[in-house]
Amino acid sequence: MDIKTYISSGVIEDYALGILPQEESSILECVMSNNAEVKQAVLEVQETLEKLATIQAITPPTTLKEEIRKRIEFGNPAVNSGKIVPLSTEKTEIRKTGDFSGWMKAASVALLLGLGFLGYQLSNKNAELQTIAQQNTELSTKITDLEQMNSIIMNSRRIELKGVEKHPDMIADVYWHTSKKVFLEIKNLPPAPAGKQYQLWAIVDGKPVDMGMHNAKSDSTVQEMKSVDKAQAFAITLEKEGGNAQPTMEEMYVMGTT
Repeated sequence: MDIKTYISSGVIEDYALGILPQEESSILECVMSNNAEVKQAVLEVQETLEKLATIQAITPPTTLKEEIRKRIEFGNPAVNSGKIVPLSTEKTEIRKTGDFSGWMKAASVALLLGLGFLGYQLSNKNAELQTIAQQNTELSTKITDLEQMNSIIMNSRRIELKGVEKHPDMIADVYWHTSKKVFLEIKNLPPAPAGKQYQLWAIVDGKPVDMGMHNAKSDSTVQEMKSVDKAQAFAITLEKEGGNAQPTMEEMYVMGTT
């Protein structure tokens, strides 16, 4: 398991918010008990959410208390009139029963009002926390991507592919990693037409070797291509979607020597 990827996956934020399924919660708790890094990450997220809840806590409106009192008094005629009306024992029992019923109804209304207000506030808070958790997850993902990109650049040889005579302003970069992995970053190439796709080539011992297709729909600006042990140059051509076994030389856009 890649711990850093697991931490940045959003599972910890969902756990802290109490919305993680029981099975996944059990897995996370098991990982926490065996991995100090994950446990620390959970504690940090919980602390962040607690601080956020404290900072953004909203005091109920001062009018709420008065509204509840009015609702209670509305259900008790004796309180409204401020008078005690002498009644027979039988009627008094009926009146008491009626008063108790009124109190219960008023109290129920007041309770519903209070719970409704509390539920509204909690719903808003939960939505805010989920948004923050999502933003934190997206930020963590971006940071992870940047760290990976930085690692690639620091341990790679950068080869600039410049535009050929027909396309002088085009440019792309190849990063040839120490592990022999190849990464492609297209900086200035026009969008491939429908049914077409850019294909990367390595020139090995004077012959073109397919290095894979550029995925224009990828969210990443730097894409991992095929690996190569040795190459004298790299080039990009525009080919049919899915690529060709041999490059179409008249459709070459950029090239760079190693």
